[in-house]
Amino acid sequence: MSGSKLRSAARGLPTGVTIVIGGRGADAHGLTVNSFATLSLDPPLVSFCLKEGARLHPRMAETREFVVSILAEDQAGLALRFADPSRPAGFAGVETTSLPGTGGLVVAGAVGYFECRVRSMAPMGDHTLMVGEVTGCDILRDHPPLLFAGGRLHRLGSALA
Repeated sequence: MSGSKLRSAARGLPTGVTIVIGGRGADAHGLTVNSFATLSLDPPLVSFCLKEGARLHPRMAETREFVVSILAEDQAGLALRFADPSRPAGFAGVETTSLPGTGGLVVAGAVGYFECRVRSMAPMGDHTLMVGEVTGCDILRDHPPLLFAGGRLHRLGSALA
């Protein structure tokens, strides 16, 4: 079983697109993630996978906190920017909002967010499975989310039911 065959098959499953931000202030770093999922309602847990060697890894291990911004369909440019591993670190030119209390960053214009504490970090092959306990979340605007399928970004189509 090859990784390329797995990737090819996985492209048939649409996912949401998020930016996960770890670290604080000038040390904050973000990364586009499409493996985000809710894991449990009681306790409130979410998960995503982080590639080994990603610049976000040390920030997650150090602060043990992160914020997930759910991208809106009009934020494809941000998704592409934060998916590029060669981009400069930080948020120059990207509008963010600081959450009260923790100072975690949310991408401005996001559909919503999940503020989390790292519950566990488990190595899984070439990625780390990150599990976070949700300490706060909210919907910020009524706007369709950005989707990823077939190796491309998409807008949500019309509802069937």
